[in-house]
Amino acid sequence: GYGHAAPSTDGGKVFCMFYALLGIPLTLVMFQSLGERINTLVRYLLHRAKKGLGMRRADVSMANMVLIGFFSCISTLCIGAAAFSHYEHWTFFQAYYYCFITLTTIGFGDYVALQKDQALQTQPQYVAFSFVYILTGLTVIGAFLNLVVLRFMTMNAEDEKRDAEHRALLTRNGQAGCGGGGGSA
Repeated sequence: GYGHAAPSTDGGKVFCMFYALLGIPLTLVMFQSLGERINTLVRYLLHRAKKGLGMRRADVSMANMVLIGFFSCISTLCIGAAAFSHYEHWTFFQAYYYCFITLTTIGFGDYVALQKDQALQTQPQYVAFSFVYILTGLTVIGAFLNLVVLRFMTMNAEDEKRDAEHRALLTRNGQAGCGGGGGSA
């Protein structure tokens, strides 16, 4: 959290700890699942668009998906920055920074929305926007991070496969194990 609201009683603190132990993993699983579903939908829509445009190769590459995910993140951050700069009277950069820090769950607390002029009580539309924006933004960021993690895992698997093929080739050529393990191949 941002440190502007915290439990004050021992009972509240104990409840918060147990709630977090259950809530944090469930929330992570939920955003992971939503991210995967969004990525599946985007892949399907992009495939259909490529086919509709008559492209010979309608398959959707990981690079296509990462690029779309990246631009989705930038767009999400810019939409939030425009709204929060308006409502909070922050510069666009300050609002963009707030959105980034919030949606990546860093949460420093140097910028906190909905704290001025009793906004929680007097601006229900802004409160609703903030709530929906943060949940949607976490999902978009989660979907993108899911793609990036999958890409790194794919790259790692490809590297391991290439290394195994290289070792097998060396073994077939009789170069493995030369010199008792201390020599060079």
